[in-house]
Amino acid sequence: MSVPVLGLSPYGDRRPAWLPAPPGVLPPPRADVPLLAVAHGTNDPEGLATLDALLERVRFLRPGVETSLSFVSVARPRVDEELFRLAAEGVTELVVLPLLLGSGYHVRHDIPKALRSLAAQPGGGSVKIYSAPALGPDPLLATVLQDRLAMARGTVFGTQIVLAAAGSADRRANADAVSMAGLLAERLGMPVRTGYVSTAEPDIATLLSRLARRGRPVAVATYLLSSGEFSRRISDSATLAALGTDNPLRMSVSRPLGAHDQVARLVLRRYDTALAGSPINLADPAPGG
Repeated sequence: MSVPVLGLSPYGDRRPAWLPAPPGVLPPPRADVPLLAVAHGTNDPEGLATLDALLERVRFLRPGVETSLSFVSVARPRVDEELFRLAAEGVTELVVLPLLLGSGYHVRHDIPKALRSLAAQPGGGSVKIYSAPALGPDPLLATVLQDRLAMARGTVFGTQIVLAAAGSADRRANADAVSMAGLLAERLGMPVRTGYVSTAEPDIATLLSRLARRGRPVAVATYLLSSGEFSRRISDSATLAALGTDNPLRMSVSRPLGAHDQVARLVLRRYDTALAGSPINLADPAPGG
């Protein structure tokens, strides 16, 4: 990389000249490789709109980068369908980035399976794929969770905080949620418990009911990317738990992470991390990260 400096040209006048950049000067971030975002999938229109808004924010922060969205379940296009489309359009390099909050089954099984399907297609193996890790856990997400809690409740001092995560049969994904709760606890300077909507324990409904009976306010940090069935179940669990107390207003639930600026910046950080590495082997694609 070079930087412009003013100096004497061979003709004796002062014109911009180019010299090697000094150590520590980084090249401009890349935007030339398309980004394929992979979300869980939802049939909730608001949830789908949130994902579109997040990618729009990504494009605003990194002008020139092309983005597309795919899903591992419920919604379409599915990951393999979008991979085939991009390859058919002549894409030769691609960053595959999970819009997922942990390294569970979808990251370790569904996405690699779709990449193997691409490799089996005529010409599919020639596409250079850069695999990015999942979004969470990450300190930037703790910042977003703190903002969402402040919007839902204001101050959380003296409040029992619960991180409400989706839950998974994959213990590594649940461990990621616990790690995220730890990052949020560091950010808030107070303890944060973890509850799960499905599959894992403690169940969010049971946890909220137990905490509500203690008589102290409860604030729930919704650790989901967008609204849908799971966010409704978190809200319903909080409502039922509050009904068992003498003051239902002492229970509050934050919005999902959504198209927050810091989430978009985290997406770009994962994008840059993927491009800093080497393309993966499509015949045996290991999970990103």
